[in-house]
Amino acid sequence: MAANNAVLNRLEQKGAEADQVIEYLKQQVALLKEKAILQASLREEKKLRVENAKLKKEIEGLKQELIQAEIRNGVKQIAVPPGTTVSTASFSDDVPQPTAVTSSGSKDQIKGEDEEKKKKEKVGKKGEKKEEKQQPAAGSSDAKPVSVSRLDLRVGCIITAEKHPDADTLYVEEVDVGEASPRTVVSGLVKHVPLDQMQNRMAILLCNLKPAKMRGVVSQAMVMCASSPEKVEILAPPPGAVPGDRITFEGFPGDPEKELNPKKKIWEQIQPDLHTNDQCVATYKGVPFEVKGKGVCRAETMANSGIK
Repeated sequence: MAANNAVLNRLEQKGAEADQVIEYLKQQVALLKEKAILQASLREEKKLRVENAKLKKEIEGLKQELIQAEIRNGVKQIAVPPGTTVSTASFSDDVPQPTAVTSSGSKDQIKGEDEEKKKKEKVGKKGEKKEEKQQPAAGSSDAKPVSVSRLDLRVGCIITAEKHPDADTLYVEEVDVGEASPRTVVSGLVKHVPLDQMQNRMAILLCNLKPAKMRGVVSQAMVMCASSPEKVEILAPPPGAVPGDRITFEGFPGDPEKELNPKKKIWEQIQPDLHTNDQCVATYKGVPFEVKGKGVCRAETMANSGIK
């Protein structure tokens, strides 16, 4: 019976890990699709610009041919100052104007120019539509640098914690992060922190990840921990910190985003620079996790470890 329970526990753990891997792969596929669409749009825009330049050159040649044809038919030409837009031909009062009996060559050239103009207008409109289509993507592009200031890290208090009803390796916690009501958080800490030590415990929470369902329970934040393959410890805020206190980093000002876009992989880019130092203080690129006026955050015993 004990062996069966051990096998069941391993299967449930593998199931939880598989859920996380599947979610990660879905995000990767969405990101690759977005990149492919953007690259295709850029190639199409470049192609249109080349075609526009070619058409412009052809139209200029046709204009010159038209001018020569008008001169041969007695149409007086007037020089136009640069930057002034007027008709390419001006009719003089004392020069007989061409009648309907115009040379067929001139008619063909005029017709050709009109067709080229229509073609150019069509291509131009197509290019404008392409630019309009790309504008939302450009407007939504991240101008802010990827840094820890974009994370909403706060002090929280784990009010209660209990085993996940469908996964023996997960806890389901109710956490006060300084809001009107507690957040539900799912954490894979069963093997690392006893249940009695999860009750009424101060911690650091990442509060602007997109909510994710973990074996049927929606998790609204993430408990920050010092982590190694062998051991995990919950990061502790400094004495005197209260739920809702913001974690800041000297030299990295800015307000956190309301919710991190999973497609932009902001957390995934920041996380490798999160470590505890040789004094167990939690840091980002060597800068401590700090609650202003109260102190720094730290792990209990884990030095020089990753944080996630």
